[in-house]
Amino acid sequence: MNINLLLLTGISIFLGTFGGKLFKKLKIPQVVGYIVVGVILGQSGLRILNAQTIEMFTPLINIALGIIGFRIGAELKGEVFKKYGRSIYMILFGEGMLAFIVVTAVVTLVTKKLHLGLLLGAIASATAPAATTDVLWEYKARGPLTTTLFAIVALDDALALIIYGFASVFAKSMMAHSDFSLFQSVLMPIFDLSMSCLIGACAGFALSALLRKIKDKELMFSFSLAFIIFTVGLAIFFKLDFILSAMTLGAVFTNIAPQISKKVFDTIESFSPPIYVMFFILVGARLQAKLFLNLSITSLAIVYLFGRTFGKMAGAYLGAWLSKAQKSVRKYLGMCLFSQAGVAIGLAMVVYHNFSLLGPEGKEIGLLVLNIVTATTFVVQLIGPACVKIAITKADEAWRNVTEEDIIDSSTVADFMRKDFNFVKENAGLDKIMQTIKERESYHFPVVNNQGELTGLISLGNLKNVFGEEQLDNIILARDLAEPVRIILYPDQPLREAFDIFEKRELEYLPVVKNATSKEIVGIVEYFPLIESVNIRTMERQESLEKNTIK
Repeated sequence: MNINLLLLTGISIFLGTFGGKLFKKLKIPQVVGYIVVGVILGQSGLRILNAQTIEMFTPLINIALGIIGFRIGAELKGEVFKKYGRSIYMILFGEGMLAFIVVTAVVTLVTKKLHLGLLLGAIASATAPAATTDVLWEYKARGPLTTTLFAIVALDDALALIIYGFASVFAKSMMAHSDFSLFQSVLMPIFDLSMSCLIGACAGFALSALLRKIKDKELMFSFSLAFIIFTVGLAIFFKLDFILSAMTLGAVFTNIAPQISKKVFDTIESFSPPIYVMFFILVGARLQAKLFLNLSITSLAIVYLFGRTFGKMAGAYLGAWLSKAQKSVRKYLGMCLFSQAGVAIGLAMVVYHNFSLLGPEGKEIGLLVLNIVTATTFVVQLIGPACVKIAITKADEAWRNVTEEDIIDSSTVADFMRKDFNFVKENAGLDKIMQTIKERESYHFPVVNNQGELTGLISLGNLKNVFGEEQLDNIILARDLAEPVRIILYPDQPLREAFDIFEKRELEYLPVVKNATSKEIVGIVEYFPLIESVNIRTMERQESLEKNTIK
């Protein structure tokens, strides 16, 4: 069975990656490609990934959701809430509550069952963070809309769980004709959410304290991944919201140790794509297209879908308008809140389990809720990511999250090499060499011949054995001190290659010559000034892009 799982994992990741790249070429978010491949392999297609097999992947799914939650938490920096706090909370309340109210009203109107309306309304308030944030990361989005969206999807689950806590108790009371319980409807959900956050916060403090004492990048990554998995496992053990725990872990960690956390998040970002691919394939594999063959489920699913869509969009706009959020947030945020998956399906399964205990009517209600949520998830998981892409593109926030890696990958050596450098003629005496060194604060000096061609390199280390000698000005020439240059750069060479050479060879200085056939020196590159220059260029690019962001 383990061999089969490994085989299925390998096939799934390969096909999912291929599907994602194909959809990307079609200008569709990659996550849609992953989900479509999952649908083909899953219960609506070839059934290679059946329900039993999917269940065996539960630990991987939980780890993937933990990593996603951890990365979302990293976006919840203190300055974000200082800048957008009022609008975030008003939009969150608006989109969550209006989705709940509208869906409750329309479902009750159609079915004449208030308890069914309350349950579907509560589930409608949830928004799936995974597919939404995957699009933001894929298109490197940055700006007010993106920042607000990260915060909304991070906090949305908590609001949905609170609403569900109230709604489920009222629905049970109506069906069982029992009294309302303040403890079950109010205090229990708040207690569970508080405990979820407490686990994440404690893990965040512990992780930041541990990583302050560690410099090795691989160890930092290993400990971080261990803390994510531990936090998820502990929350699951206590039957708490492990996604919220992982988000809290990420938020606490990034706010306490911003410099260390950046290294960790960069490493996790490079490690996690295959896990994300498998996660979304399993999401697609769960979806059941045959549910649409049932006319009663389809009609009620359409009512639910339109009610939820209207509630999310109208609520987001109303909250943004009341809080005087920026224009791009008011216009496009609602389009980014369609996705529905983990929490919604989880709540639907809880409804099915809990209400089945109330007898045949309860079991019928539970099964109906589960089918409607599953059927609508099939639709919104396909259209949701595309809508996010449209929204961030129209808001002019796609490709604005410029990083040092982006600058390096898009630059050549010529973009960063120094052209105002001092060199030493190979026939220069020691006095001339010392004069050149005094004129320029540098540790390395290229040595050139009369044609300006590079013949060697002098560093201060070469001179340490001759500083104490006298009367050597005319005896020792630059060519005698110069070391042969084994590694050189060219102006049109990708900057990424230069960084790789510096890091692998542990060098601090490299000369740049005209081309492969000419040794004429045209510039120099120093490692630490290069890093500083890239950082400055990144900040300048980000500031430039921010000035042009739609207000």
